[in-house]
Amino acid sequence: MNVEVVSTTGYRASKLLGSDIYNDQGEKIGKLDDFIVSSEANVSVAVVGVGGFLGVGSRMVAVPANLFESNDKGQTVLPGATK
Repeated sequence: MNVEVVSTTGYRASKLLGSDIYNDQGEKIGKLDDFIVSSEANVSVAVVGVGGFLGVGSRMVAVPANLFESNDKGQTVLPGATK
C-alpha cells in the first residue's frame, strides 16, 4: 500500500471557527462564523458575524479569505476593518 505524505501550512477550520476577528488597531470587530469553500477546494470567503449585542442583531458579512492576516498575538486580523 502506497501512502502519499503531504506537507502544508495553514490553519484548522475547527480552531478558527468562532474566533474573534480584530482590526489592525486591536479592536474586536466580530467573530468568524463560517467558511465558503470553492469547487477547487480552496477557502474563498470567510463569513464574519458583526454588530449586534450578545449575538442578537448581528449580521453576516462575507470577506475574501485572502484579506485575513495573523498578528504577533496569534489573533486573526482584518486590516483596515472598522466596527
